[in-house]
Amino acid sequence: MSFKSGCLKPALFGCLGLTVLLVVVVGVTTLMALNGVKHEQVADAELAAGQGEAVDPAQLAILASRPGRVELDLSAGEFSIKPGEPGSGVLVKARFDRTTHKLEDRLQVLPDSSWVYRVKYHSTISGMQALMRAIVGGNQESKVEVFLPPDVPIDLVVDLHQGGGEMELGGLWVRDAELNYGQGGVQLSVSEPLREPMNRLLIAGSMGGVDAKRLGNASPRYLGIDCRMGGGDIDLRGEWLNGADVGLKVRMGGISVHVPAGLSVEGAAIQGGAEGVQTGDPEVPLPILHVTIDQSMGEVELVRR
Repeated sequence: MSFKSGCLKPALFGCLGLTVLLVVVVGVTTLMALNGVKHEQVADAELAAGQGEAVDPAQLAILASRPGRVELDLSAGEFSIKPGEPGSGVLVKARFDRTTHKLEDRLQVLPDSSWVYRVKYHSTISGMQALMRAIVGGNQESKVEVFLPPDVPIDLVVDLHQGGGEMELGGLWVRDAELNYGQGGVQLSVSEPLREPMNRLLIAGSMGGVDAKRLGNASPRYLGIDCRMGGGDIDLRGEWLNGADVGLKVRMGGISVHVPAGLSVEGAAIQGGAEGVQTGDPEVPLPILHVTIDQSMGEVELVRR
């Protein structure tokens, strides 16, 4: 079998053109990365709710006493969220290259005297440029710390993408919390009981994993876990003050839920022990978790711990 040369020439020239184009793109990206490294501006930054905002000073006093909502949109870095000092409000500390990342915030005081504080941190260059900067020796510092007030009731929404995060909620006054993550991992801990039981705790992620410890100290009335193309290790130990509805959902992954002896479970089987083991006053009923499971191409496993 033979091929006509006229058919091969367009294909050869096409491949050659693609190769030349690839070389040009890589070369230009490398030059941009080298130039960017020369002009790095790595510095510390600090933000606080209301700082630099065109807000009536009289309204700022409500931040220390009125309920509020904190929305964090964080990507391309290392992130930590932890309790701050009483009376300090929401505080953000960061260290990053100002030529590659941007940190911004906005405070909104609502007519009912509640407030919303939004913080956004993201990369301003493409993924290819970031990779080339790393290859040519650019500075990789990209860290953000968020300190939450322990003496103010807040609702918390956290979106973490393309990075890693650590969250400690122990001792805070969080009413509702929603954690979304993607293309990375997150560690969540509630090391001590909250000021009051949480209404809802929602954790959802894709292409990553979550490690959640001592969620019983949050005592959420509803706990929702949704893992897609990833996994979760969920520890329900802690000081449960009430029962809860628990929804567990997995797509192309797995969730392992560790249930302590002091909890009774309805709606799902537990491996490694009886449904509930009474460890305190026998006249005080065990908190009950009403569990629903939705799994596809994955598995949800409940075990005694």
